[in-house]
Amino acid sequence: MSSNRGILDLVEVMYSFAKAERSRYRRERGVIWVTDLVRCPLKRVYEDRYPDIALQELFKPSLIIGTLVHRGLENLLKEVVKDYSIEVEVEGAKDVVLDDGSVVSIRGRIDVLLTRNFEKAAVEVKTSRSDRNIPQKHHVDQVRAYNWLLNLSGSILLYITPTRVTQFYVEDRMDDAEVVSRVTSKKAPRYSWECSYCVFSVLCPYKTEV
Repeated sequence: MSSNRGILDLVEVMYSFAKAERSRYRRERGVIWVTDLVRCPLKRVYEDRYPDIALQELFKPSLIIGTLVHRGLENLLKEVVKDYSIEVEVEGAKDVVLDDGSVVSIRGRIDVLLTRNFEKAAVEVKTSRSDRNIPQKHHVDQVRAYNWLLNLSGSILLYITPTRVTQFYVEDRMDDAEVVSRVTSKKAPRYSWECSYCVFSVLCPYKTEV
């Protein structure tokens, strides 16, 4: 048995896909993504400054699993849900004015958009090795930002873990003031646990131990 021969190198296929996805969403000047609002502000700085280190996150098995689950759910919903219009990988953008008068564009991409009549809701899928402490605060904050960005009725947070599949509905939304506060925040890390999962912790002076 050989691990290096076959008709198709599926590992290469998945790696190439992950690499292409990253290149599609390169950071632009004056653009802040919703995910930036719910993570350590230094991470986006370090991603620009140390791109080679950032590449270490490109092919984490946990991220590949998440991608496969996302794609599978998106296809399943389009196949079986008939009461709603289903759109996947939907992007939104909104400008906000910072305290210094400068303008930044907030962008976000939701996994699934459900539309029925005049009601619109997002589906955000999360995979995790544990179902402890769900829904997690940064995930709730993420969909609160989507609710604001896309003027949604609410968002479904769907968790898929080894021991539970469950959902939470979030109607609350951020407002312009909270978004501006998060864009300008210098608090690093934003959440105490972030450093444990950050590839830049090896060089960051603000690393914390939990």
